[in-house]
Amino acid sequence: MKIFGAIMLLAICLLSVACTDSVANGTNQEMKPPITEHVVHAKDADVKEGNMTDNTMNWLGGLAPEDALAYMKEHHKEGLVIVEVNTDYWKLKNGFRGAMHIPHDEMEKRYGEIPFGKPVILHCGGGIVSVDAYKVLQEKRKDIPQLSYIAGAPLVVPYNEWLAETEK
Repeated sequence: MKIFGAIMLLAICLLSVACTDSVANGTNQEMKPPITEHVVHAKDADVKEGNMTDNTMNWLGGLAPEDALAYMKEHHKEGLVIVEVNTDYWKLKNGFRGAMHIPHDEMEKRYGEIPFGKPVILHCGGGIVSVDAYKVLQEKRKDIPQLSYIAGAPLVVPYNEWLAETEK
């Protein structure tokens, strides 16, 4: 029995170190695709007809905060939808300008509020709970042509400053 307990403690410690390391770095290297990968966009007719398949979607997975910022700037003109998925208690006081707020624990019920056929990026405060919302949208929203989340602390201020500059 002592050996089993020791093995379980070792396994928990190893998992804890792996998770802490990826959170501290703000990225999850295994899940982060290069931002320059080939993007397959869904055709408007497919989206309207509901003929979406996994082959017409581009699930980008977790993007490092710097890569997410570049992605957001690049796709802003395409109607990028930014969704904060923190619960009400953890909601950012000064989040991304124009972002929607759908808590991750409400995504199963509220995913239909996200605009149809637009690229979507999810974020929370540190890239943890956005993974849960990402998985829900992968399953429920086949019309989203590009889906990603910020795997780390979002760069809110640089994006909001950039957005203010582009609107001048």
